[in-house]
Amino acid sequence: MSSQPLMTGACCPKSDDSVTQLRLDEGHAVGILSLGAVFEQLLAMGRTPDQVTNEELLGMMRAQKNYISSNPNVEAKYAAALRREYAAFYARRVKLQAA
Repeated sequence: MSSQPLMTGACCPKSDDSVTQLRLDEGHAVGILSLGAVFEQLLAMGRTPDQVTNEELLGMMRAQKNYISSNPNVEAKYAAALRREYAAFYARRVKLQAA
């Protein structure tokens, strides 16, 4: 039996491509299901990072069976992390389209 851990993050096997590790803050990362699919959907809707609301981001992630506590402090951390990741995703896609 291998001494290597099967898990790379708090909850999710590395081999599961539908799970993305999302860093909420220093030292805290969570596994998120279908992050890429949600970002692709937002892009297809023509939503820029500035146009997407926190409620929209959280709602779309919850709809993908992700548990996000309704505690306002936790929601704020998730929303900030999701917004940061969507902005990076959006910038990469815009750069690719311009090339």
